[in-house]
Amino acid sequence: MAALRLFTRFELSSIILRPVTNNESLRGALPIVAQVYKRWSSYQSSPIYDKENPSKYTSYEVTKDPEEWKYVENLLKPKIIPQISLEKKEYPSGWKAPIAKPNDYPYYIQRTKNYMQPVYLRIFYRGMRRITAVRRIQGDIWALESELTKYIKECEQKPIGVRVNELIGEIKYRGDYVNLIKKWLDEKGF
Repeated sequence: MAALRLFTRFELSSIILRPVTNNESLRGALPIVAQVYKRWSSYQSSPIYDKENPSKYTSYEVTKDPEEWKYVENLLKPKIIPQISLEKKEYPSGWKAPIAKPNDYPYYIQRTKNYMQPVYLRIFYRGMRRITAVRRIQGDIWALESELTKYIKECEQKPIGVRVNELIGEIKYRGDYVNLIKKWLDEKGF
């Protein structure tokens, strides 16, 4: 990129359009290698930067006071995701805690690390194709696929395109069925 900027500065078009004879040399017209590697805009090359005189910069003070550090900790991202309470409680966002255990059904759908249901919508071809994916499936994926497909067919009253990937534990449906699938997962307790 720097070389391109460099050539535009030296008017590359005039060099290309001008015919070169055997006696002429392009040495004066082309930049030398040291100029190509020079950074044209950086913090250190700016005129304000002065290593010897730090008085021009904002002063700061390092504190070890725990009362002041509490305000900094509130701004930092938590290191671990807090544990959720698994009680049946209604939240304003509509989120429900998982209540199903792995042995309740022949299959199990594990939540994501943020305790969300792993149902995703992917949109392709400028919105013309929509694919709903259910991921993190463990156990009998074919039993889950037949129950879920039966539920979607009853609600939508039309044929459904399904693709099952047994190796990675994923089911893909042709169409936008995210809300239907999440509702069904909530009913089952996943």
